This record gives sequence, C-alpha cells and structure tokens, in this order.
Amino acid sequence: MTLDELLAGWASSPDLEGDLVHVEALPERRAIHGDSDPPLSIGLSDILAGHGIERLYRHQARAISHIRAGRHTVVVAGTAGGKTLCYTVPIAETILENPRSAALALYPTKALAQDQLRSIGGLGVPGLVASTYDGDTPPEDRTWARRHANVILTNPDMLHIGILPNHAKWADFLLRLEYVVIDEMHMLRGVFGTHVGMILRRLRRLAAHYGANPTFVFTSATIGNPGDLAERLIGMPVTVAEGDDSPSGRKLVALWNPPLEDADLGKRRSAMAETTDLFIDLVRNDFHTIAFSRSRKATELIYRWARDRLDDERKDKIAPYRSGYLASERRETEAALFSGELLGVTATNALELGIDVGALDAAIINTFPGTISSFRQQAGRAGRTQAESLAVLVGGEDALDQYFMHHPSELFSRTPEAVVINPNNPMIVEAHTACAAHELPLELADREFLGDAMEEAVAGLSSQGHLEMRRGRLFWAHRQAPAPRVGIRSSGGPTYTVVADGEVIGTMEEQRAFRDGHQGAIYLHQGETYVVDQLDLDRHEIAASARQVDYFTQTKQEKTLDVLGVSEQTAIGRLRYHLGQVRVESYVTGYQTRKIGSGEVIDHVWLDLPPTVFETESVWYTVPESVLGSAGIGDDRLLGTLHAAEHAGIAMLPLFAVCDRWDIGGLSTNWHPDAGLPTVFIYEGYPGGAGISPIAYDMALSHLEATLEAIRSCACDHGCPSCVQSPKCGNFNEPLDKDGAIRFIEAALGP
Repeated sequence: MTLDELLAGWASSPDLEGDLVHVEALPERRAIHGDSDPPLSIGLSDILAGHGIERLYRHQARAISHIRAGRHTVVVAGTAGGKTLCYTVPIAETILENPRSAALALYPTKALAQDQLRSIGGLGVPGLVASTYDGDTPPEDRTWARRHANVILTNPDMLHIGILPNHAKWADFLLRLEYVVIDEMHMLRGVFGTHVGMILRRLRRLAAHYGANPTFVFTSATIGNPGDLAERLIGMPVTVAEGDDSPSGRKLVALWNPPLEDADLGKRRSAMAETTDLFIDLVRNDFHTIAFSRSRKATELIYRWARDRLDDERKDKIAPYRSGYLASERRETEAALFSGELLGVTATNALELGIDVGALDAAIINTFPGTISSFRQQAGRAGRTQAESLAVLVGGEDALDQYFMHHPSELFSRTPEAVVINPNNPMIVEAHTACAAHELPLELADREFLGDAMEEAVAGLSSQGHLEMRRGRLFWAHRQAPAPRVGIRSSGGPTYTVVADGEVIGTMEEQRAFRDGHQGAIYLHQGETYVVDQLDLDRHEIAASARQVDYFTQTKQEKTLDVLGVSEQTAIGRLRYHLGQVRVESYVTGYQTRKIGSGEVIDHVWLDLPPTVFETESVWYTVPESVLGSAGIGDDRLLGTLHAAEHAGIAMLPLFAVCDRWDIGGLSTNWHPDAGLPTVFIYEGYPGGAGISPIAYDMALSHLEATLEAIRSCACDHGCPSCVQSPKCGNFNEPLDKDGAIRFIEAALGP
C-alpha cells in the first residue's frame, strides 16, 4: 500500500470518525552541493568519505566558511539538514592542526549530547577526544574529561552550576577554547533562554580572563528571528547562514480534525483517541511510525491503547519514549528504532530534537505542538532519507489547533514565529551578576559581557550586602556560591516541592503553587492522581497523597493590575494600543470541585492565601465609547465581550511569538483607573518579562485579525474551548459573550 492509497482509505473509512480536512503534498528536493574554500584537507576528506560523506551541501560549505573566518554564526536548516557537520568540520580541522585546541558544545538534553558524542567521536579524527560532562557523568569520569578531552559536550545547567563556578579547575581548557556550540537554539525561549544568555555571557567573560576568544556557533530549526535571538544570547553580532540544500523525498502532510460530539459546546472526540486509531492503522500496514504528544501521560496512554489492540506480532514492535525513563531504557529504544526493529514509537518532544532515529515513514502529531517550528521539526522526523513520507497533525479543541484546521494554508505559508528572550530582565540579570561576582571580582569593564543592565544589578546587590568593594573591584561577600540557588527554569521567587509518601515528585513556582497546589487541589503526576493535603507556606512544601477521585478542581482568582509606565503607544484600527510595565497582584480566593466528564459543580471551597505580586511587561488596548456604540455593545454585555476577546487573544498570541498560553496572563475590565476607559491587558506571567510583549505590540494588527478569525470561524453557538473559553480562567469562564467579541473586534478594526 502506498501512502496516497492509505490516505484515500482513511478519507472513506467508516471506522475512522475524524475528518481529513486537508492534504498538502510537498515535492521532493534534490541536493545542491558546494565546495569549501579553501578545500578540506585530504586527511579530513578521507575521514568523511569513510562515513559516506563525499561532498558537502551548499549550505554546509557556506556555513563552514563563516565559522572558519571566526564569525559568530547561526546555522538554520530543517530536520536532517546536516547542521552538525557545519560545526564538526571546523572543530576537526582546528584539532588536526593543533590537538591542544578545545571546543565546548551545549545541548538541551542529555540524550542529544549522547547521540552527538557518537556522531562526533565516531568520526575517528586523530587527536579529537570527545566526552560528555553532565549529571549522568560519574565523578571519576568528570576528572578524566577535564584533563584529557578537547571536545566537551554538556548542557546549560551543568555549565551554570558545575563548570563556571569551578573555572579554576577548567583553566587550561578555557585557555584553549576555540569554539562554543549551542545546538537547537530555538529551544532557548522565554525565561530559560534569558538565563542561558546570561550563562553564555559569563562564559565569554571567563574565557577572556584566561586569554581565549572563542567563536560561537548556533544551530537552529527555522524560526522568525535567528540572528536577533543569537545576538541577544551572547551580546555580539552574529552572521546568519540560512538555507537547506540537502535532499528530501516527497512528503504528504495531512490535517485530521476529530469529529464534533457536541456542536454547541464545541466538544470533539479525543485527539488522543484519534491519534491512537491512526497510529494503529499505520503500524498494521507496516509503516514505521512515530506519534508525538505534548505530555508524558498522553504518550503512555496511546502506547497502552495501541498495544491492547495490535496483534501479538506487532504489539511487541512498539514502545513509548519520554523523559523520566532510565538512560539505558531510552538508549535501547533509540537503537531499536534506528535499526528498524521497532515499527512504532509513542514519544514526547524528547525525540523532536536531532537524535538520529533512522528512517521513519510517518509522523503523527497529537495536537499542534505550540509553534510552527516544532510542528516542522516533528513532521521532519519522518522521511529523513529521500523516500516518500507522511506527517499527520491531529487537531485538538484549543483555539490555535482549530485555527489551523480551518486555515491550513497558514500552517505551510506563514513565517515561523519569533523566539524571544529578555536579556534586560532585572531579576535574572541580578542573579547572574551575583554568580559572575563569585567567579571573578566585578569591574566596570564587565558591562561588555554582562550588558548595561549590570549596573542596576550591582547597585541592588551592593545595597543588600552581597558585594564588597576592595581595591576598586566588587567581590562576592559570602563563602557560598550563588549559582546552585539560581534555578534557570524560573525567573525567581520561592520554589515549592511536591511530596507524596515521603518522596519529592515535583516542584512548582509560588504563583503556580497557590493556583494548583492549594489544599484540596487535584495534582496529576505521570498519570497518577494526587490530592493535596497541605500547602506549607513556611517550608515551601506541598504534601499530597495518591487517590482515585471522580472530580477535578478549578481555582477562583481575583486580580488587580497597575500601569507603572508606558514605553510605546499607537493606534490600531480604532483602538489605542500600549506597551509598558505593569504590577500584577493576584489572589487565589477559592476553588470549585467539578465532575469529570460533565463538568457539574460539586462544591465551592474558600481559601485564605497571601497574594502574589510581581512586575512585568504587558500590552493593552483601550476601547473608546464610539467602538462600543458601532458594535451595539451596551453596559450589560461589555464585560463578557471584553473577557471573550481577552481569552481568544491569549490563545492566538503563540501564532506570532514562541510562547505558551500558560506563559501569559490577562485582565479585562469595563473601566480601568489608569486608562479611564474599558481596557484589555495581556501580560507576561514572569517577573520582569520574557520578551513576549514587544513582539505582541509589533504584531498587534495581525494578532487582532487572527483573534477575530478564530472566534468567527468556530462553529459553536455561545463559545467553547476552541474560541473563547480558557482552561486557566480564574473566573470559571464567566461571563463570556462570543457574539459580542466578534462585533466588538469587527468595529474596532473597521473604518
């Protein structure tokens, strides 16, 4: 059976209830080769030829030329585009010429570092000694790596906590450092990306201290702003080497929308169930298939359901893959997938990255993965050779999923979203300025590395007694290193641990702890259900116990928001649009328990918790009376109208910036004291902001147009999860006026 025949069968099958809403045929692409100038040495050419690499692709040759010339470079290409070779060749050439030269490579996951160790170390370049250095590396192997390896493969967390604070042990390596590689740069977004940017600036500072000036090389999937992101990460100009001249086979991309079960409520059949059906059909027809899901639970459930329905021969040829497994278990699955022994694997985005899993025929994506970049990465995991392949996106109920189901051309023609960070986030800059002061005393010249925001950070740290002035330099005032207390996955504030049966099973930031970890809350972990018994504010601990329940919990929140300053403002249609700083004060006042399935309210429980207060960046628009008059929106409908527009706007913002709706908060009010008008705020949910708001401001008109289209194209009558309802609403999705939101935005964008 061909893939075309398979799709035709799906479209007509009575056993598959979903709708094949669109099929895009992407033509095959032939390779375009290029030669490096000057040519590769005969020795290196022979080594590469021994691994089947006879010639470079044109984009590889172009990137290698930039890197050889010492230009900081970001290499942008699709999955299986050969990005690894772009930095491996210059590193190998340099080490062949001088074996004392060194390179440091950062990967977002340990699994990818292990895969790249096999790739780089397996070339057999004389003098090149590669080693991983991460949390899985035994102490004796770490000592060996520091002394003998000239290519170290690690991750941002280990660089932050294990290497930079102990730089004296790495002095010889840092002195010889020629290259720093940051692989899968597009993963460095928001707060995490902002932290990594400061870590890289600390690395630059220490390398300069030891006399090195390494060339930075980034690799990335296609994103909207590769050069800008790379420059923000290291604070220096970067050259973009963009394009993909590698070959690829014909690819069919199908959009599959689960059927409506309740049109009025917008309720669709489970995307997981649809994904399972498609996965089983592909495996039964002997197509090697990967099924991606956004959660560990979904990955495990699809595997379990598929295994229960497959025949004895095939059920043993599928496996799940996610973080949380032992490294040996993941390596075993990778090897079986690469060899073709496995017919199918269900996976989280842990396999989205560049781990070589061999030739796959099909990739199923269980709901839109959040960004066009991730969608293309996951779809690209099938068809890594020049054979024909299939990718299927199974739509969820989320507004963004349904937007693409109704506007498939947007998925293939739209420029990928921008990945944003905020190198001036005051809390993050202050945290890493403290780390830098512990590593080496601070001087005014360190602004070259840490940025202009360093001065304000120094003032804050000095006033708190953390820095001491001695002989014109600022020293860290404590014996204990600050780095272990700086979590690079959050923007600050206390972290709460979730404890069940004496074991830590998770962590939460304070804001989320009040929302999801209050007494009585339902907490899900690896498919198990826990009920929170106690939220200990003093010990920052959430005590929970495993229980089977038939309800879920949803919190009630009250918010106040003050405008601290306006950076920019402009007219968007008939609205006044603003970018600026705000202070958000949020109270969790109680929660409802609701029946699973029906959503029926069982009980309402009041809580007495302290507020969470933080300053962040926001965009907001004010609504003049003339717009409401044109839309026919009276006072009785105003709050529901603005609330619906706010929810849909939050849901659609990831279309323009790489973020998640959980990264963003909102507030809509029929009158705001700082504006004197009805106002809708969309703010960043992290203290100091993560760089999302400036993108939202720049894309304001397109964002409002997409928001209107998402609401207008939804088939429900009164509002549903596919348009104006939000899973994180602190007011239980009340009031919401879908019709009012449509009429309001139409009037706002009209003449």
